Amino acid sequence: MRLFLALSLPDSVASRLTDAVRRLEPEATDVAWCRRDQFHVTLAFLGDTAPAILPHLTAACERVCSACPSFSCRAYGFGFFGSKRSPRTLWAGVDPIPELMALQEAIWQTLPKFGFADNETHFRPHITLGRCRKGARNLRLIEAMDAEDQTDFGSWRVTRVTLYESRPSPRGPIYRAASLFPLATN
Repeated sequence: MRLFLALSLPDSVASRLTDAVRRLEPEATDVAWCRRDQFHVTLAFLGDTAPAILPHLTAACERVCSACPSFSCRAYGFGFFGSKRSPRTLWAGVDPIPELMALQEAIWQTLPKFGFADNETHFRPHITLGRCRKGARNLRLIEAMDAEDQTDFGSWRVTRVTLYESRPSPRGPIYRAASLFPLATN
């Protein structure tokens, strides 16, 4: 099973992100854009996971999440990974508030027990909008994103973490919620 832990988005935020992608598409070349149902905030990418550890993994995630408070989250602005000359991943930013950062850290403190390693050196919360194909030059796209860097996609209340399974398909990956882990209510 190919798994990741993430925050789902409300329809209002996903709708604004979809509108933003539509505005940016004409400026882009060789970009595989994410669909509305693929938008999320990844907290931990687990990759291929043996089904045998799933009960232990879900129990640990449930313990961690139940000890973390729910919080409000906000998505705004654009960014990218890679260089301006050759961007790789295009994204919308997510406010790195202390509660979000603490949740992500708490999750990663328990995952090594199951053989997972955090390959990220610094967690930058974001919502992936698209991936540029290798060698794509998208200076006009980056300029369009820079012109809209203060775009507010909205806020939402985060009350749970979702364990998603990613399955390949001809239209791109399909994400299925495998488990939901409620956060503590305030």
